[in-house]
Amino acid sequence: MLIDWFTVAAQIVNFVLLVWLLKRFLWERLVRAIDDHEQRIAHRLAEADEKNKEAERQVEEMRSRAAEMERVRLETMAQAQREADERRHELVQEAREGVQKLEARWHQDLEREQAAFLAEVRRRAATEILTIVRRALADLACTDVQHCAVEVFLEKLQTVEVATLRDLASGDITVQSATELPEETQRRIQSVLEARLQTPVNAQFKRAPAMAWGLELRSNGRRIGWTSDSYLESLEDKLREALEHRPRVPVG
Repeated sequence: MLIDWFTVAAQIVNFVLLVWLLKRFLWERLVRAIDDHEQRIAHRLAEADEKNKEAERQVEEMRSRAAEMERVRLETMAQAQREADERRHELVQEAREGVQKLEARWHQDLEREQAAFLAEVRRRAATEILTIVRRALADLACTDVQHCAVEVFLEKLQTVEVATLRDLASGDITVQSATELPEETQRRIQSVLEARLQTPVNAQFKRAPAMAWGLELRSNGRRIGWTSDSYLESLEDKLREALEHRPRVPVG
């Protein structure tokens, strides 16, 4: 086989020329394009790595926030539970105190009602006793009793201080009696008064049907005498004192 050196030489020249042309016109651009592409890839890789790190940082931050929120939630729930327990305890205590106050008020009301009832019973009993005594004295009264009452009344007038009689005589004098006094008895009473006072006395004599027996001199809101009412009033005062100082009845 024969070699065509001319053809070989031409191809070599063409190849060298092609390489020179590529290097002269395309190689630098190709290298620059490759470098630019590598730089863009490196930049994108760097950006991706930065974004990946940012994403990891955000994920970690979100995890931290989630953990903090969970901690706050648990603390809030625990605080709410404590406050609810305290409020429930306060409400129970308030309810218990309210019930105790109501119970104490109920006992007080019951005690007052019981005391009022017993006081009313005692008052009515005392009134009935006094009424019966008055009726008995009225039924037992007679002329002899009234005569004795007049004599005792005259004796009292003789022993009363003159200053007291003068104070009584400064106003209208009224002599009350259970029965109509005879004129002689009226004159005796008036004579005793004038003798003690050393001055004329104009006394009014009136009958008091409420009296069982006795006589009573009244003037300027004061009175002296000897009547059944004086004994009854003493009895009534003692009954009232006994009622006011009665022992306290315990409420069961």
